[in-house]
Amino acid sequence: MDFDRIIGNDGMKSLIASHIRSKTLSHAYIIEGPKGSGKRTVAKEICKALSCEDPSHSLPCGNCRSCKRIEDGYDTDIFTLTKGDKASISVDDVRRMTDTLGYYPDDGDNKVYIIEEAEKMTPQAQNALLLSLEEPPSYVVFLLLTDDSTSLLETVRSRAQSLKTEVFSTEFCAKWLRSHPLAKNASDEEIADACAVGRGSLGKALSTLSEKNSHSTSISKDAARLIELLCTGSPSDAIIFASGIKYSRGEFEEFFEYALFAVRDLISAKCNSDTTTYYADSETARNLASRTKLTKLAKIYEALTAAKDDITKHNAQIYAVMTTLAASAV
Repeated sequence: MDFDRIIGNDGMKSLIASHIRSKTLSHAYIIEGPKGSGKRTVAKEICKALSCEDPSHSLPCGNCRSCKRIEDGYDTDIFTLTKGDKASISVDDVRRMTDTLGYYPDDGDNKVYIIEEAEKMTPQAQNALLLSLEEPPSYVVFLLLTDDSTSLLETVRSRAQSLKTEVFSTEFCAKWLRSHPLAKNASDEEIADACAVGRGSLGKALSTLSEKNSHSTSISKDAARLIELLCTGSPSDAIIFASGIKYSRGEFEEFFEYALFAVRDLISAKCNSDTTTYYADSETARNLASRTKLTKLAKIYEALTAAKDDITKHNAQIYAVMTTLAASAV
């Protein structure tokens, strides 16, 4: 079975396998999905498949020299660009990467350029990448990993094929966790909490469950409390709570992801949907949604989105942003 290390995502696996086997691979792919949904795993497995020395039975085989080298992180034909500790990926970062495109692969037929958190590229950086996306050397493949492809310029999106990682149901997540060795001693409540934190992401749910007193769980609970206060609490309580939240900018990105997923669940509940990606069960979402007008939920969502951008993209002063968020959303 092709790409057997990737759970689910059958459509994506079939598509990529057919592209590689028929030698019709696109020069660029956008791999989109929430944190912990397996984007890095997908990228690594594609790299293995492109270099696999024995793809006859399974693509990639996972056992040949090339597959093992990539699994261990030793491959000079794979270039990974990240923002590191910075708020964004700059035009200079992209230019340093594209300056190496002209060098032929050291071992194999392809060079793969992975851009993690591609949505963090500044507009100038994305524009600097455009020419390389339009006319790359024949041996180059770009993999742009992103939580949200709409944050990329349309000109970038139009030059790459989009792949979305699968968001799993709470039931599937719970069943998968119960079968995992790291979760063998977990209680039903702990598994339910992990699924809520994971929001359909198996990797996120597992990492939450495997860490006692998980910091992600704390962040998730703070996000849930803020949404509850913005929906049904007093303005003063919401402002006091929001202004007292203290995280790093990277942690605030996670915080806002939880909060935005929670509001999406509430909006879905307003539309009589039982599907939830943040709350462990639809009943919790329906109860809170029933006490909040749809117009207010939309207002909260807009305020959260603006605050997330201010803190994670524009380096705004955190206390001021959080205070303004609470004041404008209640």
